[in-house]
Amino acid sequence: MTPESVSKEIPDGATLAVSGGGYRVVPETLIEAVAARFADSGAPTNLTVIAIAMVERARAGRGGAASGLNALARKGLMGRVITSSFSRASSNELNQLIESDQTAAYNIPMGTLVQLLRATAAGRRGLATPVGIDTFVDPRLGGGRVNTSAREDICEVVTLGGQEQLWYPRLPVDVALIRASAADERGNLYFDTSAFDHGTIELAMAAHNSGGKVFAEVGRIVPVGEVHPRMGRIPGPLVDGIVVNPEVWEDAEAPHLTGAARPELDPPAPRNLPRDLIARLAVARMPEGAMVNLGAGLPMYDVPEAARAMKRDDIYFTVEQGPMGGWPQVGGVSRHPELILDQNEVFQFYEGGGPDYTILSFGEVDRHGNINVSRLGGMLPGCGGFINICHGIRNLVFCGTLTTGGLDETVAADGVSIATEGRITKFVEQVQQITFNAGAWTARGKTATIVTDRGIFGLTPDGLTLEEVVPGIDVQRDILDRIPFPVAVRDDLKTVNPGLLVSAAESKGTA
Repeated sequence: MTPESVSKEIPDGATLAVSGGGYRVVPETLIEAVAARFADSGAPTNLTVIAIAMVERARAGRGGAASGLNALARKGLMGRVITSSFSRASSNELNQLIESDQTAAYNIPMGTLVQLLRATAAGRRGLATPVGIDTFVDPRLGGGRVNTSAREDICEVVTLGGQEQLWYPRLPVDVALIRASAADERGNLYFDTSAFDHGTIELAMAAHNSGGKVFAEVGRIVPVGEVHPRMGRIPGPLVDGIVVNPEVWEDAEAPHLTGAARPELDPPAPRNLPRDLIARLAVARMPEGAMVNLGAGLPMYDVPEAARAMKRDDIYFTVEQGPMGGWPQVGGVSRHPELILDQNEVFQFYEGGGPDYTILSFGEVDRHGNINVSRLGGMLPGCGGFINICHGIRNLVFCGTLTTGGLDETVAADGVSIATEGRITKFVEQVQQITFNAGAWTARGKTATIVTDRGIFGLTPDGLTLEEVVPGIDVQRDILDRIPFPVAVRDDLKTVNPGLLVSAAESKGTA
């Protein structure tokens, strides 16, 4: 088929599911065709758009305008959007459409959305899950509604077996637009040159089993049997049409991300920024042989590099997009992955408490220890898989600088010094949105630690306690005076191992 003919298969009022995560596994040509049809003819209108995560051609939160979901973010075209994350650039079209209340927007945890699509495909009435209770996706705390146009409840609280759960009704899909590496002559879809498939099978099965249609954009057509069947994810009978686009983004030129090759990696960058210190502090807390999930931001960017520099190849890293083992990096990929699982499998494993530890970023922390990563002032990143991960993994480590925005801080072998304090304090009286509920967490008898550039905090039922301080930091001036609420300090306050201040080189950093 042509992209234009696919776009005409989408009727007004349809529920349209789009595959992808970031700029990978995104049917960009098909998305562009839908946007072009709307611009030319005003159709289709009032679509409900579902995406497991934000899709846009952005790098490190920059760029992406007019691509991915941003291309569909047009008044009249997008009537409702349901996804786990949004653009990190507040000026991009999707976020602007949401902020101006020209579409109803809902934020659902990534793993929950994947599981809901799987439940829909299985013909179930919906999904009941304890994930999200006491967070902003709980109807009593907002129900995942992002703006005032989102008036209807997308879930409700029910009690099953004596436990509160969130009930999401099934989510039928009329049309799924997906992307794969290749299709064979019988329509089977393969992901042999993709770093992950990001739940694409859930989208396809939900559409097909709802009586809808599935259209795939692929990089190439191959004979049956050319690609190993283990690389196949979607059977041909599920696919209603294929568009071939050889220029579609692939990881074929990065075989170390797909597992096709294991070239020697460049050594870690010789730097010593505040974020590098935080990463080393986090890695140092990991016991030998630990299985560790890494979240977006500093954990995915910097923790693997710190682990490599510290010769911690005993750690088994995993990320929510599917890669297991190897050395993760930004975008949910891993260099030299050992296995690549489907997202449904990954989130079931996480929610059941599989990994030993998780290392996540934080945006805001309040007096109770609640954490917000999903809505920060004018920024609307969304929760991604954060809530699913926090639900099950037993030991949480949250990472970030104490302040940000113009922070001028130097990390040296003899200690940390602050020349200019950051304008924004990330420790606040009350978080804007509860993505992690500290009270609910401690009530379950689990542990959480907050690692910063100045000290390490433990989470207790009474709030935060400063347990370790970084050399060079004055506890009163640099920590307590910068936090707008009381923080307990351990009587036997420890000093961070000075050896963790040292890296291959030292440089001045800003946060």
